[in-house]
Amino acid sequence: MTKKKTIQKLTYELNQLDEDQAFLKQAYQLILGRQASDEELQFLQYQLETGITRKIIITNLLLSPEHAQLNNKGVHLPWLKKKKLLIWKKWQALLSRIKAIQTLSQATALQNQSFDRLVFNHNKDIAALRKELSTLNRQIEEIKSDIFFFLNQEAQAQQRRLDQFFFDVRQELRVSKDTAALDKIDVMSRHSIDTYYISLEQAYRGSRDEILHRYKATVDLVKPLFAQEKAMQAADLGCGRGEWLQIISVYCAKVTGIDMNSAMVSQCLSHGLNAEQGDLLKWLQQQPDRSLDLITAFHVIEHLPFEKFNMLIHEIYRVLTHGGSVILETPNPENIHVATHMFYRDPTHKTPVPKELSTHLLKFHGFKEIKVHLVHPFEETMRVPEDSEVAKRFNSMVYGAADYMVTGTK
Repeated sequence: MTKKKTIQKLTYELNQLDEDQAFLKQAYQLILGRQASDEELQFLQYQLETGITRKIIITNLLLSPEHAQLNNKGVHLPWLKKKKLLIWKKWQALLSRIKAIQTLSQATALQNQSFDRLVFNHNKDIAALRKELSTLNRQIEEIKSDIFFFLNQEAQAQQRRLDQFFFDVRQELRVSKDTAALDKIDVMSRHSIDTYYISLEQAYRGSRDEILHRYKATVDLVKPLFAQEKAMQAADLGCGRGEWLQIISVYCAKVTGIDMNSAMVSQCLSHGLNAEQGDLLKWLQQQPDRSLDLITAFHVIEHLPFEKFNMLIHEIYRVLTHGGSVILETPNPENIHVATHMFYRDPTHKTPVPKELSTHLLKFHGFKEIKVHLVHPFEETMRVPEDSEVAKRFNSMVYGAADYMVTGTK
C-alpha cells in the first residue's frame, strides 16, 4: 500500500502542471533526482501523444532500475519485482526502435520536401512553357492570318485579271461568231475559278495535311457504320482534295470520289485516288439501286439549294444497300462564330443547315439510327479560362464545335 500512496501523491502533485514538458521534467527531478535528456523527453512526449497516461509514466519511473539504485528502500511489490527489470528493458528496446523510426521519418520528410520542391519547380516550368506556347500560338495565328490575307489578295487580283481577260476575249469572239472558241473560253474560265477555290480552301479551311489529321480523329466516330462482313463499295460526294477519300479507301474494296471542281479532281488523281469530275446529283442518278454500302458528303449540303439537298438525300437512300449508311458533315450554325462569320468566307455557300433540318430530312426519306456528332471544336487556348456557368455557355456557343456530322442507316 506504501507504493500506491506514493504513486497517488506524485500523480496529484505532478498533475498540477498543465504542460506535458513541464510534467516530464518535474517527474524526472522528483523521482530520479536529475534532469531528463532530450531523447528521453522526446520519447515520453511521444508516449503521452499516443495515449499513455501520466500515471503509467510515473509508475515506470518508480519501477526503473535507476530509481531502485537511488532508493534502496524502494517499494516491495513481489508480483512485480521479477518483472520490472524485463519491463524496463522492453521499454528501452522500444525506445531504440522509436528513435530509428524517427530518424527514418526525418530522412523521409527531407526527401518529401525535396520531392515537393522538385514537383513545384516542375509545375512552375510547365506553366511557364504553356504560357510561352500560348504566346507562340497567337503569334503563329497572326502570321498565318497575314500570309493568308496577302495570298487571298493576290489570288483575287489574279482572278480579276483573268475575268477581264476572258470577258475581252468573249467580246471579240462574239463579234467573230466563233462558237467553238467561245465554248473553250467558257471551260477555261470555269477552270480558273476551280483553281481559285483551291486557294480559298488552303487559306481558310486548312492544308491537306491538316484536314487529313482532323479526319483521322473523326473516323473512329463512324467506324461502327462500316460493313464488317464484306469489303465496302463506297462513294465520297464532293471529295475535294481527297482527304476523306484517302482515309476510307483502306476500308473499301472500291471507293469513288466525285467533284465538280477539275482542279480538286486533279489533286486526288495525283495522290493515286479514284476520282471523277461531274455533277454529284447526276452521278448518283446514274447508279443502280442498292449498289453502294456507304455514301459520304463532307461540306456539300451547305452548297445546295433545298430542292437539290432534298433530291440528293432521296437518291442516296435509293442507291444504298440495305444496312448501308450515309455520313454528312457541314458547318455547325449553333456556333455563333461559324454562323455569322466563318460560313460566309466561302462565296459558294448557300445557307447554313441546322442539325434539326438535316436529321428530319434523313428521317423523312426513311433512314434509321440517325445520330449527330459535334466535331472540330476551337483550340482550348481560345476559350474563356473560367469555370462559371456563363463562361461555359459562352465557350460552347462561340468556341464549341465548328462542324457537326450526321449519320443514318438504311
